[in-house]
Amino acid sequence: MKLYAGGYLTFYMPGQDSQIECDISDPVELITLLDELDIPAGEVQLVILNGQIVDLDGAILENQDEVKVYPGVDGG
Repeated sequence: MKLYAGGYLTFYMPGQDSQIECDISDPVELITLLDELDIPAGEVQLVILNGQIVDLDGAILENQDEVKVYPGVDGG
């Protein structure tokens, strides 16, 4: 499974890299994986799973998936 974090979410990623790969043996909820990686789910505003926009709540990941998470956009 590949996880890409955009924007300032890279601050929370292991080694502050924007992308990690990990093997998951059983399907896992994205929110659970983010918790294990200490990425605050409340900071995630956009989730793209295998090229499709999905809701964070209920998103299930399998080993072959590619997921991208992005924070909200602020500023003026």
